Amino acid sequence: MTVGTDPLRPRGSARFGTFDAERLWRPADLARLPSLADTGARAVVAGLDETLAAACRPDDLLVTRSTLAPAQLEALGAAGLTFRTIAAGPAGTGDPGATVEEAIAADPALSRALAAATDVRPYAVLPATARLLRQHCDRTDELPHPSVVQQVNGKAWSSELAAALGLPGAGTVVRSADELAAAVQRLRGTVLVKDPYGVAGRGTVEVTGPGPLGRLVRRLRAQEEAGLRTELVVQRRYERAQDFSAHLEVRRDGTWSLRGLQGMTNGGYRHAVSHPVPPDLSAELDRRGYPAVLERVARALAAAGYFGPAGIDSMLLADGGWLPVLEINARMSMGLLTLELDERARAHGLRAHLWQQDMFVDPGADVTSLLSALNAAGLLYGGDARPGVLPLSGGSLSTPRGRLVCAAFCAPGDFAALRARTEDRAATAGISTTRAEVPTG
Repeated sequence: MTVGTDPLRPRGSARFGTFDAERLWRPADLARLPSLADTGARAVVAGLDETLAAACRPDDLLVTRSTLAPAQLEALGAAGLTFRTIAAGPAGTGDPGATVEEAIAADPALSRALAAATDVRPYAVLPATARLLRQHCDRTDELPHPSVVQQVNGKAWSSELAAALGLPGAGTVVRSADELAAAVQRLRGTVLVKDPYGVAGRGTVEVTGPGPLGRLVRRLRAQEEAGLRTELVVQRRYERAQDFSAHLEVRRDGTWSLRGLQGMTNGGYRHAVSHPVPPDLSAELDRRGYPAVLERVARALAAAGYFGPAGIDSMLLADGGWLPVLEINARMSMGLLTLELDERARAHGLRAHLWQQDMFVDPGADVTSLLSALNAAGLLYGGDARPGVLPLSGGSLSTPRGRLVCAAFCAPGDFAALRARTEDRAATAGISTTRAEVPTG
């Protein structure tokens, strides 16, 4: 059984998290770039905490915002992902944007469970995480200070670090509308302007010429006149050949280890797929001096006071160049969750892939109907050497728009076909990449 009879019995790691951490790290006094509002995004992101099951071991306690569906727990258990779980529910404040940490703090039994766990492993360290551990668990020393975590996760920090290390492609940090105009004018072609806490493509604007630049500068000046401050990263848009990431574990004493490398495929500026790196990539990165870059980044993180997981996003370019440090995610990530799954899959001669796909979700469709359709088609992964797929987040499949987060266990060359079959079967369960036409007449 996936869930133990006593989910609050002290043992194992306690895992939980709020996935839109960048929103909560972002200072309130920063000027904003133009963006399209997505009213349903927050509900979808709130359900992504279920994907932390990928890192769980049998004694771990996974605290999620909503209750995991019985069918999902059964499928995870059959795939070898066993753990104890309990739902935190909504925060006592009634604020739908409240963190899961606030919901845990409102439940004395859950707070005691965290205090009794072997260790606490949040998705990301937020101010609410520190408050929870300080007020209810008395174990704040297990995590870095939230102000440090906020600093090292900002694109300004990683860009200035890359520049200080003399690495190619470092972004330029600007702190006024006038500095932005000057920095963009110095670069050729399309230029990217990035919010320091933008994520998944939100907070990245492409500037293609004087007209768009002028409109952006005027917008920022208006916000500066209203008392906000500007902090942005300016970077030329590069033609990528390959995206990849290195996943480190930085320890409190400053030592570190490399968990592994992950290939990435991005949709626009948002993570779409994590997958094994090509066999020859490690040798090529060794030749370019990547291990020494990771050493210097790990030392800088430790010197800033950070310890914990860190993903370094990097890129090989179409012209033969590279960006060894594009940005740093000092938190759990989809790439690291894929590595956790890959360690399990390798024991059966398979490799793990993980993809995210926005979906239209029909009324009444949910993860239970999806799992039933996949099982009927023989696609559901069973934890052995037979290839298959495993949906990781039922809470993100909300009507009318949701997100499928799914792991595939197979040989690298078989991933595309397995994904296509999965999405075909999902459509039969009312979860589709395209909206069904409504008959007229």
